[in-house]
Amino acid sequence: MSAKPEQTLAVSTVWAKPLTTGTAFWDDPAGEASAVLEALEETGLKTLELEYRLTAPVLDHLLPELGPREFKVNSLHNFLPVPQGLPKDRAGGDLFNLASRDKDERSLAVEYTAKTLELASDLEATAVVLHLGGVEGLPDKKPLPDAARKGEMTPELAALLGQRAELAPKHLDAVSFSLERLASRAGPLGVTLGLENRYNAFQLPDFVEMGRLLARFDGAPLGLWYDTGHAFVQAAAGLEPAMEWLSAYGHTLVGCHLHDAVGPDDHQAPGQGDMDWAELCQALAPAPLKVLEVAGDGDPGSFKEGAAMLAELFAQAAESKTEGD
Repeated sequence: MSAKPEQTLAVSTVWAKPLTTGTAFWDDPAGEASAVLEALEETGLKTLELEYRLTAPVLDHLLPELGPREFKVNSLHNFLPVPQGLPKDRAGGDLFNLASRDKDERSLAVEYTAKTLELASDLEATAVVLHLGGVEGLPDKKPLPDAARKGEMTPELAALLGQRAELAPKHLDAVSFSLERLASRAGPLGVTLGLENRYNAFQLPDFVEMGRLLARFDGAPLGLWYDTGHAFVQAAAGLEPAMEWLSAYGHTLVGCHLHDAVGPDDHQAPGQGDMDWAELCQALAPAPLKVLEVAGDGDPGSFKEGAAMLAELFAQAAESKTEGD
């Protein structure tokens, strides 16, 4: 992790999601790379997080253009690039389960994560964001967003959490095996692993599990990657208050994904939802990496307004800390 907090805002290539998931460029990697770069340039931000929807052929055309266009890559989101032979519409951060109890599945997850780490090192990026997988046998995604929509814990979500509690310990052991291998690989590459707090109830880690993993791997090149939208949605559903993650684990911050939310609907531009950004920016100012992870179907004007708001709030937070010191 960086010793000096980085106040520069980055933009995730998820902003170009309509381009990378549509059909127009599937057989035209050069055209897709050009369109992605143009979409990113419209944001006005020059620091990037490359995420998992980019294929190797697209990267072959995109990466040589970063320097001439004055872009810098600070972080990657696993799994990147899209594995060869896999349809683009299957790409995702949960493509392989790092917490699987199946050794072969877990080995694939580690193998492709290692490829992402190597690419990050090649690009001189300092962090890779990881989804740690989920509890197998709990595929129902509805209870948590339904609870967030109602603004309280529901019986359905409580029942799902009860099932999860019985199954999760063995998956936490499994993901620990994965992290042991990945941490030993990340260190020599100069890359830090960002363990992301997740959106859904069946995904790992929950609040307590995050603490156990951070304690288990104390001293290893990993820490919390705080996702503002995920924390907000879980809090709306009756789980831990969003700021509790930062109070407990903020000292391990690797970086953060910045996006707003209303009820269960996240990945909105900051300022378009219900979050208290003044409070968040004070708490997140020490984060080495700060990435706007806003869905690309949003309004470019709202994106720029949100980015400008965050830049001002982070500057104020840094100034107040300097005065306090």
